[in-house]
Formats: sequence, structure tokens, C-alpha cells
Amino acid sequence: MSTIPSRQLPNVLAASKQQFCFDPVSGSFSQDKLLFEQSDALFALLLLPAGDNPVHCSSSHVSILFCGGPATVLIGQQKTTCFAGNIFLFRSQCNFVVEPKDGAEIYLALYKKELFDSLFISMLADCHLIYSFFGLSNCKDEFLYFDCSREMPIQQFAKALQLELSNTDDLSVKTVRCSTVLFMTNLNRIHRTHLVINESSMMKDYLIGDILKYMSDHFTTATLASTAAHFNYHPAYFSAMFQKKALCNFTTKMQEMRLEQARRLLVSTELSVQNISESTGFHDKSYFYRCFKATYGLTPGAYRRKYADEKNILTEKLDI
Repeated sequence: MSTIPSRQLPNVLAASKQQFCFDPVSGSFSQDKLLFEQSDALFALLLLPAGDNPVHCSSSHVSILFCGGPATVLIGQQKTTCFAGNIFLFRSQCNFVVEPKDGAEIYLALYKKELFDSLFISMLADCHLIYSFFGLSNCKDEFLYFDCSREMPIQQFAKALQLELSNTDDLSVKTVRCSTVLFMTNLNRIHRTHLVINESSMMKDYLIGDILKYMSDHFTTATLASTAAHFNYHPAYFSAMFQKKALCNFTTKMQEMRLEQARRLLVSTELSVQNISESTGFHDKSYFYRCFKATYGLTPGAYRRKYADEKNILTEKLDI
């Protein structure tokens, strides 16, 4: 994951120690959100306390969680298993708990609303997912989760952003705005294949997000006709609208969702390939193997073995 060695960020470490307090009764840390909100800073980069203790966090206007190793993230009743390279975007009014594993370095970027001027927002206007996320009016428990562990370029953009967020010189506001636009633009670029829809809120006020969320919740049974009926559209109109907004047809997107779910189950559970195939809607095992290999370049078993090796060396690759 694109984390920066702690020794390079003395100011981040100092700020982080002030932002979190430990409760010995519960054995957990809590973020002091008011300390940031009442400061003059428009942004901050925090290193979550080390160890396996839960860390209770609250999002500012916009927050980014950079996972530099294995962790679990609890948002409401939803618990997500994360690996190095995973990224969360949170809007305000979203509380979450992070449990780092194996000493993983987890960074939290905080942004105040004042940083996002009209020029900044206009530069994201053609990034429909991110633009809609920034424009939400009802932000209660709204978040997007990206599994970017296989996408090395976005890790480099994340690393550059973290470096700028750690700076406090006279140009830092300008460089943070530019780096954030670059990072968000590239995150939007890969969202079709790396946004984990079934574990993201998908923005209830964002129509295509609402449709994709419904598809992810019913990916073993949903059809074009049943999904169109759920949203009160004629199938032909719905099909054309979906193609325009999702940039692919319904069948292709449904297959992508099933394969993404299968991929995540391979690396986060011990379920057999047969069970994973059936649970993700592939009732023909040989067809599942063909589709998986065509998408990821490896058979499911080979992918599981390769991923176990790669997730341990991802951070080392980024620090070369």
C-alpha cells in the first residue's frame, strides 16, 4: 500500500498523538474530531495508533482512509476485511471503527469544506462518481470502498497525496488541492473495476449508485427485467439508460460484480472454489473457471495462492 515510512513524517506523528486518546476500560482509541475542526488547518494526515486496538473515528467534510496493511473497518453493522492497498472515502456524518492487524500502518486524511472551492469542484465535474460523492447533501453513513491492492499506479498517486498532506509550508494548500484532484480523478478512472459496490453505501441520492447497490445485493438472482421493474422502468428504456450511465451493459456489469465477489472471497475466506462459484451465481464450475481466468489471468486456485504472496510484499514494492 502507498504508506510512507513513519520516520519521514515526524509532524504527522506529533499531530496524531494529540488527535487520539486511549480508554483503558474499553481498550480502544477515540479520535478527537473537535481538535481538528477547531484548528486553523484545512486538512490533516493522521497515523492511527499502532497495535491491534480498535480506533473510533469520525469523518470530517471528506475523509480518506489509506490501508497500509490488513485491517477490519466497521461502519454501522457492516464489517469489512481490508488489505494493503484498500482505500475508503467518507463523507461527514460517518463514524467508523478501524482495527489494524499485524501492526499495519493506517493513515486517515481529513479535509474541511473550505478547501474545496469552486475551481476544485469544477475540475471533478466529469468524474461523475466522485463529483456526486462530493455534492451529497444527505451524508449520513455515506462512503465508498475501493480495493486497489492490484492497481499499482493508484498507490503511487496515493503516496504523492499523503506526502503533500504532510507538508505545512506556504504552498501546501495549493499542492494538496492539486494532488487531491489528481488522486480523485484516477480513483474515478478505475472505479468500474475496483469499487466494491456491495460494501459501499453507493449514495442513496445517486440513481446509478442506487441501481448498482440493488444489483450487488441481489447479484445471484437479479435480471435486467426484475431490476427495471424494481425501479419502475420499462426494460428497453432501463437497458439504454444503464448502458449510458454505467458505461457497459447490464449483463457485463452483473458478471463483473459476481467475479469481484468471487475474487474477494478467494483472498479473505477459506471457502472452497466450488462453494465460491455457487455462492456467486456461477452454477457451472467450468464456466466460472473460464470467466475468472479471462478476467484475472489466473485460475481461482492460482489467484488465491498468488495473492497470498503479493499482499505481503506490496508495501516493499512501493518503497523501492
